[in-house]
Amino acid sequence: MSSISRCVLLSTAALVLAGCSMFGSSASSSERAAVLELDPQPPVSFRCGERVVSLRHFGELATLSVEGRNWTLRPERSASGMRIVSVDEDDTEIWVKGNAARLRLNGADLPECRIEGAKPQFRAVGNEPAWRLDIGAQGMELLTEGGDLRAFAPGPLVIDTPGQRSYQGMTAGGEMSVTVFDRLCADTMSGLPHPKTVEVRWQARVLTGCGGDPAELIQGEPWQVLEVDGRRVDDPTHLTLSFSDDGRVAGIAACNRYAGRYALTGEGLRLSQLAATRMACEPGLMEEEQRFLSAADRIRGVALTREGSLELRDGTRVVMRARRN
Repeated sequence: MSSISRCVLLSTAALVLAGCSMFGSSASSSERAAVLELDPQPPVSFRCGERVVSLRHFGELATLSVEGRNWTLRPERSASGMRIVSVDEDDTEIWVKGNAARLRLNGADLPECRIEGAKPQFRAVGNEPAWRLDIGAQGMELLTEGGDLRAFAPGPLVIDTPGQRSYQGMTAGGEMSVTVFDRLCADTMSGLPHPKTVEVRWQARVLTGCGGDPAELIQGEPWQVLEVDGRRVDDPTHLTLSFSDDGRVAGIAACNRYAGRYALTGEGLRLSQLAATRMACEPGLMEEEQRFLSAADRIRGVALTREGSLELRDGTRVVMRARRN
C-alpha cells in the first residue's frame, strides 16, 4: 500500500492532528485532489487592497482563489502565524496571522490582507499568565505573553460530546487542543461570569480560563429584584431588570417604568442614562423606587450564584440580588 493510500485510510482527525506526511515528492496532482476532498472547511475571504481572495483549508492543505485562478497550498514552518506556500510555485504564498495576512502572487507582494467582517465566533481568556484564544472561520489563534507569543491553527477538527466541545489543530509550533466545557466560569481577576470553562493545551502549556459572551447570561427573560442594599423587596414583580442584546436595560422601578443603557466589559457592568416615567405612587413605593435607582447608579460588577441568582455589585458589596421565575 502506498503512503497516499495509508493516509487516505486514516480519519480526518489523524489528518489534522498528526499530519500523516500526506504527500511524498512523487504524489500527483490527482492524488492531492483526492485527499483534499476528505476534510473541506468553510472558505475565508480576505481583502488585499482592491482584491478579494478566498482561502479554504482541507486538512493540512489549502486552496487559494484569486480572480478566477486557483492554487493548492502546503504548510511551511514559521515563527508565528501560519505560512502556506503553493505546491507548484514557490513564489506564491499567504502568511496568515490571526485576522491579517500577507499575500505574495508570482513574486509580487499585495497590500496587507484583512479578513472581511472578521469577528471571532468564540473567545476565551485567562490569567496567570494572561492569554486570549479566538476561534473563527479562519481557525484558532492563541495569544499570550503580552501578545508577543502567537500560535495559529487553521481549520481545527471539532468534536462535540455531551457537556463539552473540543477543537484540535496543528500550529507551526505543534499540536493545539482546546476543550470548552458547558460549565459556568468566573474570571479569576474581575469575577466576571462566563457561560463556558475552557482549557487550552499547547506545547508544554496548560492554560485554564473562561469563554463565551458574559452578556448571554443576563440577557433574555426579566430579572425580579429580591433585595436592594440588603433590604428585601415586598413585591419582586414590581422591581425588575431586563437586559436586551442591543445594550438597553429596562424594567419597573416599584412605581414607574424606566429605561437606559448598560455596558458589560472585562471591567464589569455599568448602567447609565436611566430615565423613568413620572407617575406618583404611595410613599412606600416611591421610597423603594429611589433606593433602586440609587443602587443602580452604583453598580460596577455582576456575578451569578450556583443557584442561578444574579448579584449586582459595587466592588465586593452586593447592592442588588435578583432571580428569574
